[in-house]
Amino acid sequence: MTSSMRRFAFASLTILVAVLPLSSLPVWAQVNPPELVAAAKLSAAGQFPEAIAVYQEYLSAHPQAESAELALADCYRRVHNLEAARDVLKLARRQHPRSVPVLKALGSLEIEDQRWDTAIEALQAALALSPQDLEARNFLGSAYQGKNELDAALAEFNRVLTRDPQNQLAHYLRAEVLADQGENEKALADAESVVLARPNYLPSRVQLAKILVRLKQCPRAVETLQAAHAARQLEAEALFILANAYDCAGQPAQANAVRDEFAAAQQAEHQAKENEVQSKHLVEQTNELARQNQFAEAAELLHRALEKNPQNAFAYSQKAKILFSQGDASGARAAIAQALALQPYQPDFLYVEGIIAKQEGKLDEALDAFAKATQINPKESDAFFEIGKIRLQQGDRPAALAAFKKAAALDPGDPDYQRAVKTASVPK
Repeated sequence: MTSSMRRFAFASLTILVAVLPLSSLPVWAQVNPPELVAAAKLSAAGQFPEAIAVYQEYLSAHPQAESAELALADCYRRVHNLEAARDVLKLARRQHPRSVPVLKALGSLEIEDQRWDTAIEALQAALALSPQDLEARNFLGSAYQGKNELDAALAEFNRVLTRDPQNQLAHYLRAEVLADQGENEKALADAESVVLARPNYLPSRVQLAKILVRLKQCPRAVETLQAAHAARQLEAEALFILANAYDCAGQPAQANAVRDEFAAAQQAEHQAKENEVQSKHLVEQTNELARQNQFAEAAELLHRALEKNPQNAFAYSQKAKILFSQGDASGARAAIAQALALQPYQPDFLYVEGIIAKQEGKLDEALDAFAKATQINPKESDAFFEIGKIRLQQGDRPAALAAFKKAAALDPGDPDYQRAVKTASVPK
């Protein structure tokens, strides 16, 4: 399986599953307790840090609430903190060793992180408890597929389709396995089934066209991709397939035109990747220059970094730090806002936002930014430390002490944290 096709396959684990509207809530959240209803609404609205805070508070009072653990892990995944999500699910597994939903969530997480063996272990455990769970079986097949154990993957998809002949995810994934094994005639039936069920799902059309070209059914392959091509939706690999389809169908002029598009797209993709790498390296160089207070030189490198990749959020964050060091708080605020617009769940950016707000005397705004940083990453010791300092400044010594203790627990070797704990522990 090519790398892009592998991305299609694993994207299908979520894309091919029906998605609830944002206003919909899980069944368990449609009843009491109200805290979980509120958290589910926050999550559905995309307010994941705020939802995390509610779930954490609820779990502090109900430490074995499985539904809250599952929802919290899902929120961590949404903010790209797979480590925290894994910690939650591992604890949930110890608390609920026979919970199929927990095992499935853990297996799905490990697939996302491409940790195939641990995914397989969790999903096998889920199926030992619930052999008829077809979602778990699809996940297991996908994990085997990721590990390149194609016969094992095929066996799982076959079992799914024996029980549910209309399971389109299993059809899609089985088509990939069969095509990789050279069983194109068999793969064709699966690919056709997915396109029939999901005619607007582009990965399935690309899959079908690839198989049709292999089977020399080239006019059909052309027809399968023509509309997407006209809409300029095809990436380089799909353009390559379409060019081969035109060539095989006896349309050399169209084949040559699409090959030119393919070459341009491939070059653009290569250049974009190269620009991303160069932009990243330039930002890394600015760190050293900034430490030496060579701000003009650092700013020039950041300008070049953003020319290479205008989507480099870390370049904007570094720009914010430099402007802040130069006393330009408004410029720093604008730069960190650009970073957060690109990566709203990056705790480092939230921390910088908090520092800028604190310097401007906007303590509530600073607290909100630091709190979000700790919600997204519970190991953000510096953010807890800053929360403690603001709470102490506001005269809330118990809250300050709690925040300092969290920072010190996360990094016991930091003397500033230890001193802060002692200071906040002394009655005023």
